[in-house]
Amino acid sequence: MADASRFVDVAAEETSSEEEEGLRSTDNDVGGEKTGSEGGKGNVLADPPKEGVGEDVVVKEEKKGSEDGNRALEKGTKFVDDLDEEEEEEEEDDSDEEEEDGDDEPKKRKRDEEELELDEDDYALLAEQGVVVQRQKSGKLKRIRKKTGDDDGNEQHNAPEGLTAEEALKHKLFGGYEGIEDDIAEEPQEEDADVGIDVDEEEDEMADFIVDEVDEDGEPVRRKKTKKKKVVSTTGVVSNHALREAQEIFGDVTGLLEEYEQMKEARAAEEAPVQEENEPGEDREQSKAIEIAAKHFDPEILKESYLTRKDETIRRVDAPERMQMQEIPQLQYVDYDQEARWIYDQLFSSNAPQRLAKTILEQGRKEEVRNGRLFMRAEPRTPKMIQEWRDSEQEQIALLAAIRDVLYFLREDNLEVPTIAMYRKDYCGELLNYRAEDVPSLVSHDEAARSDGNLVAGQVKLESRLLRRWDILWAVETWDVKWRFLQHRCETLVKTYNVALSAARNLGDEMKIQGIQVCLDRIAESSTSEQLNDLDAKFQLLQPHQDAMTEAIEAMSLDELDTSQRSRLLSRLRKPSSGMGRLGRKKSYHEKLMEGIGMSAEELSDNIMSNYKKYAPVDPRSPASEMLVELVEEQSNRDMVMREVIRLAAEDIAAEPELRKLVRDMYRSSASISTIPTIDGARVVDPFHPKFAHIKRLRSKPLALFYGTSDFLAINAAEEDGLIKLSMGMPEAQKSQLSSQLQDLFLSEGVNAAAQSWNDVRRGIIYVALNEIILPFLEQELRVHLLSEARECVKHSCRESIWERVSSAPYRPKAVNASDPDEETISEVRVMSCVCGPGQPPTTFVMLDAAGQLVDILMCGTFVGRPPLKRPEPSTPTKVRDDIERLAKFIAKHSPHILAFSASSFNYASIKDELIQEAINQVVDDMPGSLPVETGMIEVVWCEPSVAKLWALSALSTRELREQPQNVREGVALARYMKDPAAVVAALAGSHGKEVLSLSQHPLQDYLSKEERMGAMSESIITAVNQIGVDVNLAVLNEWLSWSLQFVSGLGPRKAKATLNAIIKSGGAVQARREIMDLSNMGKVVFSNCAGSLRIVEHANVIGENDFEPIDGTRIHPEDYELVRELAKSALGQGILEEELMIDKLFNDPAVLHKVDADILAAEMENQMQVKKHANFMDVILEIQHPYRDMRRQWQKPTTAQIFNYLAGESASFLRRGRLVQATVKFVYRDFVVVILDESGIPGFIDHFDVSDQNLGYNEVRDLLQPGASLTARIVDILPQGKSLDDIGPSRLAFVQLCTRGSVLQNNAAYEQELEARDLFYSSAKTEQEVAAERAQRQRAAEIAKQKDKTFSRLVNHNMFQNRDVKEVDLEFQGHGSQGDFLFTPVSGKFDRILLTLFFHRGMESVVVSHYLIREGEKESVRTGKGQSMASKLQLGKPLTVIGIDGTPIGTYEDLDEICGRCIDPLVRNMLAITGHPKFREGYEEGLEKVVKSAREAKPNVVPYLLAVSYRHPGAYYLCYLVSRNRPRREYIFPLPDGYKFRDRIFNNVDHMLNWWKSNCFKK
Repeated sequence: MADASRFVDVAAEETSSEEEEGLRSTDNDVGGEKTGSEGGKGNVLADPPKEGVGEDVVVKEEKKGSEDGNRALEKGTKFVDDLDEEEEEEEEDDSDEEEEDGDDEPKKRKRDEEELELDEDDYALLAEQGVVVQRQKSGKLKRIRKKTGDDDGNEQHNAPEGLTAEEALKHKLFGGYEGIEDDIAEEPQEEDADVGIDVDEEEDEMADFIVDEVDEDGEPVRRKKTKKKKVVSTTGVVSNHALREAQEIFGDVTGLLEEYEQMKEARAAEEAPVQEENEPGEDREQSKAIEIAAKHFDPEILKESYLTRKDETIRRVDAPERMQMQEIPQLQYVDYDQEARWIYDQLFSSNAPQRLAKTILEQGRKEEVRNGRLFMRAEPRTPKMIQEWRDSEQEQIALLAAIRDVLYFLREDNLEVPTIAMYRKDYCGELLNYRAEDVPSLVSHDEAARSDGNLVAGQVKLESRLLRRWDILWAVETWDVKWRFLQHRCETLVKTYNVALSAARNLGDEMKIQGIQVCLDRIAESSTSEQLNDLDAKFQLLQPHQDAMTEAIEAMSLDELDTSQRSRLLSRLRKPSSGMGRLGRKKSYHEKLMEGIGMSAEELSDNIMSNYKKYAPVDPRSPASEMLVELVEEQSNRDMVMREVIRLAAEDIAAEPELRKLVRDMYRSSASISTIPTIDGARVVDPFHPKFAHIKRLRSKPLALFYGTSDFLAINAAEEDGLIKLSMGMPEAQKSQLSSQLQDLFLSEGVNAAAQSWNDVRRGIIYVALNEIILPFLEQELRVHLLSEARECVKHSCRESIWERVSSAPYRPKAVNASDPDEETISEVRVMSCVCGPGQPPTTFVMLDAAGQLVDILMCGTFVGRPPLKRPEPSTPTKVRDDIERLAKFIAKHSPHILAFSASSFNYASIKDELIQEAINQVVDDMPGSLPVETGMIEVVWCEPSVAKLWALSALSTRELREQPQNVREGVALARYMKDPAAVVAALAGSHGKEVLSLSQHPLQDYLSKEERMGAMSESIITAVNQIGVDVNLAVLNEWLSWSLQFVSGLGPRKAKATLNAIIKSGGAVQARREIMDLSNMGKVVFSNCAGSLRIVEHANVIGENDFEPIDGTRIHPEDYELVRELAKSALGQGILEEELMIDKLFNDPAVLHKVDADILAAEMENQMQVKKHANFMDVILEIQHPYRDMRRQWQKPTTAQIFNYLAGESASFLRRGRLVQATVKFVYRDFVVVILDESGIPGFIDHFDVSDQNLGYNEVRDLLQPGASLTARIVDILPQGKSLDDIGPSRLAFVQLCTRGSVLQNNAAYEQELEARDLFYSSAKTEQEVAAERAQRQRAAEIAKQKDKTFSRLVNHNMFQNRDVKEVDLEFQGHGSQGDFLFTPVSGKFDRILLTLFFHRGMESVVVSHYLIREGEKESVRTGKGQSMASKLQLGKPLTVIGIDGTPIGTYEDLDEICGRCIDPLVRNMLAITGHPKFREGYEEGLEKVVKSAREAKPNVVPYLLAVSYRHPGAYYLCYLVSRNRPRREYIFPLPDGYKFRDRIFNNVDHMLNWWKSNCFKK
């Protein structure tokens, strides 16, 4: 509390503010976690705070002193728990009484529950499926109550710490959990030494790690360690994570046990159940467990947990999981040659979505094996070479054969793309061409000349081979799926047309028979969905009526039409079609008039195909008008009948496939797209909009320019949001040309009146067919096509973005003075990470071990950073110095190779540049022996935080690190990302939450479905993971590494989980690849897919040295092990060693391979095995030399631009050159001004010559832009040239250059013109349509404003209410009025509120009039249900709520009289009281501030203050005071009927308010 003697005329101190504050601090101490003075400081893994303890008691005891409050709080805590315990005991007693008094049914049910006992097999069966069941104890359970220290012996039962809210509630209601000895005691049980887990041993190992509390200095305060029993696992070696996961999924399983017991009793009579021939016993039990789960749990939970029957089927079928999930239609017959030809055409199609595949194919950069060496084309093919390659029949036949072979591998052998690409190379040919970015380095001619013949020019440098993408193979698989759907549709149409043909034959309609037969014949010729659409449009006009079709369907046999096909056709007949609709509206006079046209649609189609007038129309003798008069008697109907005839004829013509093809080709070659902004779009979409700026105003942009871009997706999204209007179509000249071409083939050459009359009808038919049927249909068709193109472009960006992450190698620093080239990089890297916080949470340092598991944590609560560009303090505070020393000891203890610093905010840059660097310097100076021996230094690097943040927020992290705060989880993810980026990304992509979808990859990614984005990203992850490989034994031991397993070829989330569970159940490790197949009952097909990517590597804690097979630790597929044996024999000689010893020697000394002629041996093996293995033979040799060499691209430090994007976060996408931003001035230097962007916190600077158009000097700039001033500026540049993070450091660097010159701020046209320069079809000029729309908008706005300004005469009967304009009342009060005068007036344009105008104050020079808004309730007509007329709207509603000057309600009253008596009168009294107070002064703010300053200068040791009326805020007073030499402070006071509102508190009189302020003036 401030010293009261420092105030002038201070009154007696009042209120118990100190006591309230004391209670609050006590509440914080009890309810939260006890930490050091800086909050969160210390080397701790903190327990979560105990929520809700003592809150109710604090409320009850808040009027007592702080000491009494503490005692009451302590007693209250116990009292609350004791009440719970007593209630629990009372409930138990009540339940016992009910059981004794009631009938025998509860007892019987209790006996039934006691009889429900499961044997070991039952528990094991449920545990294998992830169902965690608490076992019943063999002895009686007894609750051990813990004493709380009360003399009266009250007992309380607390739930153990570390439980979730749900688990704590269960513990409270139902008792303890298994393994918590404080709550449950049991009789001794036999322990199984094989599966027991010694908790004491684990706790001893972690004794230096887990700390529960810290003292004020941040030092750990250890609690007495509780001795724990050995916990025995009842389900084999199952990881804690698996048990936890199952418990979270299934929860309470009481009902499940009951159902399971019933199933056991039902099959109890079966002593030896008969198993199906192809169903192993284990799979049978698994299926039955899933059946049990299906009856008791929510289907969505089962689906997310992969526990449905469909999931079980996918697990058991011997086929790749992803192929099973594709749901590709099954075809009756597959012609792979035909499909290969179709895919070949798609590859070289000009408008195919996968243009990248075509580019890679034409470049021709593939690996070739010659003389035992790998070669590759140094440069891509030139256009001339591409044409020669395309003209070469041999090359194209080989390409077709490669496509056919790949299709066969995909669909017949069920091999996934990675398996084909890695182990069927010899069959893929040009389909394995390299993308330019993946091409390895080649030996140059100079290098070959210097190598003495060891190297050859053009040879691939093996050490430069990188992970590569298989774009063409993925494209082939995509087209294969499309082709199968296309063929399935063809098969369906054939069946439908056959039924229609049978129905037409039954009807004897020769025209329909002939037309349907033509459609049937053309199906085989159709190769696109557009062609099938055209055929189906023709068929709809020929299809017989529904009854005839139904009869034909029922007459067909099951061989011709199975049951499912029959039902689909019948359901399709129930839907109305265009052909069936015509039957109802086509009359006899229609047919006669259509005969007068003289040419059928088929004849016009033949003319179009022949491109000359093969058929000429036959003109009737009478004109069309005369025939119409003869057929239609009523004159009023004749025009309508003729329009109907034209429409029917136009439908016939528009359904002709030849006409559609002609129009489609011309439309797509000449159509263009134009866009104009709407009124909202012109306002929202500026030249810097991240999504829609470049498509805001397009002028006739050709369709060809949209292919390969995402522009049309942006156009479609902006149109849906109402920001632009889209127009698409052919130019009028092209449309006229097409219409003339059709008329030449359709019109008669006769010159008589009848011929000309019918030519007019034919012209109308052409017009309707083109403009009303075909062109609108083609526009919709083209929209779908362009959207598909744009989506493919966005998906490609998603693939590339995720590829950049998963193809990056882990951080591996180079070792100092490494003698062996293989030891230049360190394999076991020690990684420490840092995640900064503002204090709560504190800045956290996390240390992982070599396996990526959490080892130690340090929290530094004083490392809070500072705003960018703020000058550091001259001396480091003591507490910060202490944290620096603790960090230095932490670093010295663990000796990390790298410290990964999360680039999450600009404010934390100073922590990295200053505090961490100072700690490292202390280690270097004082503890040099603690530096890493391999590198001699500790590197601190910026790291992207997005992946780590996602992992920290995911269910994965909360399940694995449940008791750790988010900062710790984020630090663990950041360090793991440095150790294995692909594994962390795979975890985010493979978990149920699919958190990887939250990564920012493309501005338009949200317009794609989740399935589309996941499919694109999974393609990149699968490609990378299968080349990186998965260490199976490490994946079993470390959950975070196991998520990659589901992306291995052949596997998926279901099969991967089953494989891991099988290995865990068998002992937790495998020694050979074949063991995986045996343990998990994996089929040959799945094993053939995944075997090469599963690594079995030697680990000291898993496999003995003698059991390790080196060949299982390579990319060599088991089917190629015979190649390795033959290589060993050729290199080492026949019969010298046993086969296994020969292979071991070959891997230990791969140099002996130079003795082998690889080409000859490969040819011999191909003849022997009858398969192509030349390319794979070369891969085998390379794997023997360098087993599973990491081909990921080397880790690189982030660039300056990347660090900027990391620190800016989401704001980086909105920072565009030229964009207007709001900023706040921080510092003014001699040459520039430093500012902070308000929206993002990014630092920037303004050169002095960019401050104003006038040439201002330093003093003028300093006076104009003072620190704290807000300004509007335009971004001139981002990351200006000449400024580098490495040289200056981000804590002192301004990233954005700004300008505030008026000429620059007002010049938006320049940036619109930049868009024009980038796109020739973009226009910055407004169209006439836009100008007219804006004019109409302004007129509507003016009308609305005029309506709002109109004051309605309200029907209010009160002597103080007048229907006058408020401005007139203000003028009247200013002329003659006194304080307290008031008047009620209506509000302009409003029927639900009125205005109270109050004469507030008359000063020496001006008058203050305040206005209070009164909000009305419901009108009387609404309450009585009579509706609302105009007269009822003008009445006064009830109740009436008065709104204060600050916008908060003052009170609610029934009528105006109550407002006058209970609101206005006391309000005026309070106003008079404050103006009559001795401290009240009259005057304006500037003059009164000078008075306060003068008083402070006269008496420096006092705080002068005064009260005054606010002229800036009519209706408010303010308190002006000066507590330092700075500018005087002003705090506003709002008079109310019941007192004064000050600092959000209500005071009943002025002195009470001033006394409270004197006690709290230094508080904010």
